[in-house]
Amino acid sequence: MSNLFEPQTKANEFDRIISLGCNCELTLNIRAYFGIEYAYPFDWWITPFQALWKLLENRFHDLFNINNLEVSPDLLTVRDKYYNLLYHHDFKRTDDDKIIADDIVQQLPLVKQKYEMLIGRFFNDPQNKKVLFIRNRDGNIPHLDHDTTPMDENTFVQLYDLLEKLFPNSAISLLVTNCPLFSSIRRRNGCITWDETANYEDYLFFSGSRRGWQEMFCRNNISYKGVRVLDSVK
Repeated sequence: MSNLFEPQTKANEFDRIISLGCNCELTLNIRAYFGIEYAYPFDWWITPFQALWKLLENRFHDLFNINNLEVSPDLLTVRDKYYNLLYHHDFKRTDDDKIIADDIVQQLPLVKQKYEMLIGRFFNDPQNKKVLFIRNRDGNIPHLDHDTTPMDENTFVQLYDLLEKLFPNSAISLLVTNCPLFSSIRRRNGCITWDETANYEDYLFFSGSRRGWQEMFCRNNISYKGVRVLDSVK
């Protein structure tokens, strides 16, 4: 494994650090390490790669269309059949953590309003900024159609090209975590690099290993402008 983030320089200091999914593991660890509180659309969804690609290519068109929503038979989550993603944290649950299926329609106006704001922020915040996008894992879990997209170098080069198209005035880097590892690639205004997180005794199913994520961010010398990160990894 090699990466092009340059140690001990400002080359790794970013104006924005934005999750591209696949789930809340990445968001929880970005917030814990960098102190970032701004939310973006991919923070809490569960998105296989093709869902990510389709959302970006369509600029999030037709989200939360009631005709595409289905509550899983076990009432654990809500699937978007068109995008093949899970709106896992967006709808109310009972005390025993079950989706309240007959209340979905009533909640949609506020949910849509929330995501209109988050999508606007997703497209506006990176403009003319130095931005690190991070994609974690392939996103294949139960309740979703299996995504056979290869987690290879070409797939993430295509993703980077799409991000450059969406944000032509931004200096973009892409960090891919917990997928097969490849040598880093220098691009015009940034780079694509791969890394992975180790699991320690603090590993939790929904959030990974906090120590492993801290080590990975530290190893790549990534910092967020104006926000102090942890002094050390313990």
